[in-house]
Amino acid sequence: MKTPINTNHLILFESALYRTTTTLIIGSDYIALIDPNWLPIEIEAIYEQVLLHGEGKQKYLIFTHSDYDHIIAYGRFEDFTCIASSNFVTQAEKARIIKEINDFDDEYYIRRKYPIKYPEIHTPIQDDGQALLLGREEYHFYFTPGHTKDGIAILNKSRGLLIVGDYLSNIEFPFIYDSFHSYQATINKLESIITENDIQLLIPGHGDSSTDKNEMLHRIKESRDYLSALKDEVLNNKSLDPQSLTKRYGFGEALLKSHWENLKLLKTELKV
Repeated sequence: MKTPINTNHLILFESALYRTTTTLIIGSDYIALIDPNWLPIEIEAIYEQVLLHGEGKQKYLIFTHSDYDHIIAYGRFEDFTCIASSNFVTQAEKARIIKEINDFDDEYYIRRKYPIKYPEIHTPIQDDGQALLLGREEYHFYFTPGHTKDGIAILNKSRGLLIVGDYLSNIEFPFIYDSFHSYQATINKLESIITENDIQLLIPGHGDSSTDKNEMLHRIKESRDYLSALKDEVLNNKSLDPQSLTKRYGFGEALLKSHWENLKLLKTELKV
């Protein structure tokens, strides 16, 4: 398992699957683990670092959203204090999400040492921008619907750390499972957070983190450009060249499937 960042204060893990990220924030009196994933051997590597850095500290487990790849390791860390959005708690499709985990494990003959279950949340985020103290550090949580209804972004101002879940990836265009218009609003909100704060590190759910504010804003622009092109394709029959997506992001047909799903969702949302 790759660790693109590995310091005494922050460890960023990257799974071999979909380059999915796990973040471990190490404070003097707490640790915060965000979206631990994927494979059992990777989760055990994360667990070892939790043991190393978390002894005697308050332990928090935070979920940016309820996609099955982001909650898959919950059972290994279920004794942590769990944080997610209020919409995560009221998610209507919990059974489907757990089935996706079980189906994945069955397909690849994977057995885990911990139970597969939907996370129980001790501290639901009720308000946009809500502040919480984790140890001695203040965090702000922002609702980020669009990709999923229950998304949150996590901001630690003192560290300049912004964790955005499945937004602003450099290896994926927007995947819209919830709402096109909500996705647009979330991109606007993330732009405001980035421009109004001294963001030193942006961590997306998949792909590379960034320390460059110009790169962060470039990802905002790329997301907007894609959303605009998607809307043009639906409303004005200006077909987006699929090759432009595969050339920019790679991985060919796997990504194009998500583009077709985006088109289908937007047509339904716009009643076209």
